[in-house]
Amino acid sequence: MVSSRLMRAGGWNGEGGAYGDARRRRWGNARSARPCSAGVFSRQLFHTGRTGVAGPPGCGPLRRATDGRPYRTTRHRLQEEKPMSAVPKSAVAGAQAPIDFRQHIENLRARDLLWDIDAPIAIETEAHPLVRLQFRGLPEEQRRGFLIKNPHSVDGRRFEGDLAIGCLAASRQIFETGLGLREGENLLERVAHALRNPLPPQVLEQGPCQEEVHTGDSLTEHGGLGEFPIPVSTPGYDNGPYTTFSHWITKDPETGIYNIGNYRGQVKAPDRIGCFTFPPQHLGLHWVKCKRLGIPLEAALVIGVPPYVSYAANAKIPYEADELQVAGALSGKPLPVVRAKTVDLLVPAYAEIVIEGKISTTELEPEAPFGETHGFMSQPVNAYFMEVTAITHRKRPTWCSILSQFPPSESTRLRSISFEASFYKHLKYDCNLAGVLDVHFPQQTSAYYTCFIKIRRNTKADPWQALHAAAAYDPFVKVFVVTDEDVDIHNPEMMLWAVATRAMPHRDMRIIDGRMSAMDFSAIQAEEAEGFKYMEPNGSSAILINACRPWAYPPVALPRKDFMENAIARWQELGLPPLELKTPWHGYDLGFWSEQCEREAQMAVEGRHYEIGETARQRRVKATDENTGGVS
Repeated sequence: MVSSRLMRAGGWNGEGGAYGDARRRRWGNARSARPCSAGVFSRQLFHTGRTGVAGPPGCGPLRRATDGRPYRTTRHRLQEEKPMSAVPKSAVAGAQAPIDFRQHIENLRARDLLWDIDAPIAIETEAHPLVRLQFRGLPEEQRRGFLIKNPHSVDGRRFEGDLAIGCLAASRQIFETGLGLREGENLLERVAHALRNPLPPQVLEQGPCQEEVHTGDSLTEHGGLGEFPIPVSTPGYDNGPYTTFSHWITKDPETGIYNIGNYRGQVKAPDRIGCFTFPPQHLGLHWVKCKRLGIPLEAALVIGVPPYVSYAANAKIPYEADELQVAGALSGKPLPVVRAKTVDLLVPAYAEIVIEGKISTTELEPEAPFGETHGFMSQPVNAYFMEVTAITHRKRPTWCSILSQFPPSESTRLRSISFEASFYKHLKYDCNLAGVLDVHFPQQTSAYYTCFIKIRRNTKADPWQALHAAAAYDPFVKVFVVTDEDVDIHNPEMMLWAVATRAMPHRDMRIIDGRMSAMDFSAIQAEEAEGFKYMEPNGSSAILINACRPWAYPPVALPRKDFMENAIARWQELGLPPLELKTPWHGYDLGFWSEQCEREAQMAVEGRHYEIGETARQRRVKATDENTGGVS
């Protein structure tokens, strides 16, 4: 039996395994880490990595290990194992989605995933830099949410409520806590189920989000938007505070179908805020329809919603899907909503803050610069803006902000999981690609520009079908790679290995055009990169890479599984440091391995290598140009 810390096999980005060293810290009073808790993995699960898949098809039948005991190679096990996220290690048994953001904060605190900051923190110059440090200096499993309890402005203003940063997706464990993911639950399948089985919201007469209401002459009596501790995200470069954890609720003026989208908003006045998005984002499509109808677009910007609403807002959801209903389905019960005060919209009843208004469809305003998720400062653009008509909020509301900008960030962690789930559902269920096992958007590429797909091939066409179907789902992703089930697509080293050893450029790589560019400085110079663009005549492009093995390969060149298991036992006996094993950590067959190679490998571990040498002597051949590659 092996300790859980030793056997965090296949962990990626520092994740995987049972983390017992989580601890709560207060600013300036951090306790030292406790040792990891001892857990056990059965020998049956010993070989699995994060994906639960250790090897590919084509592995041999039952064999005998050197000690005489039987073991099976991976072919036997693959039929039983689940795709990525089938057993999320950080999920909590019996967990439920929190009813509101406040319960989520308590859940984070109870799980040692929150730092309470009591010291005064300036929202313009200190808040985001403080939280940013953990993304530049701590592994993901050590990151926490920050609850700043004494935020203040550089102009001396104080605020009644707290400022929460990093509390939505600073780590995968925080994300899963917010979703209420249960132990053993498949995250991708949960999202896919919610998309296929939406729940209509529950309309309440009143809700906590309207404990205080400011409209008309009283709209700015407490400062309007200045009532809240809205931080500057990139001090020294941003041109003001922006809403980042801001979910814009709009509805199609013709069908009434709701959209919830997460878009930044520049605070421009106590009663005016920007909204940065364009078609094909769904709010942009609503805006276009309203412009054609000659009416403004009614909107409600909600802050501090139950986390599952945030996850719905960031997912790639089909246009015809109602995201209020999808959000409810993610939590397993209808989303409680109330009617907004000044616009014809339903809003989450348990939101901390709701900002209502009308987005002009006749004028645009300059916005930015702002540090964007691609890792560069976005340049000034003409964008939407909203005239605020009402501000409602809970008593002593918590303002919520997320970190975007240079990856990895909170937004890349949030987007990677949300996009993975959306693309997984699209490929597996909408496109009937039953062999799709996993999808990954690496944070290093802003969780936006690169998509990795893992499949179990049922037909020879599956890899290209998956690539083209994924490319059709979003016009902005630039790199798509599909590979086999033995590859941990969450490990960039494995993906480089797969592309380098399984893909031949002239045969397995194709470039497609006719795509759009989203603030992509590789597509268009910074001074012209305004919003989302289609560059004439052929648009932007993407590369499709088929990194599936084209035929049978020799075994992976690592010691056989039984020898590695024995080595781990000896490692422990010797008292060597705990291991965090990556997939693969043992060799496995890939379909091309002769009986002679098998026999000689067995002889080698039995100390019979001189017999092999004698056989080689008897098989000598004359050296020629043909068998040496030389020229006489």
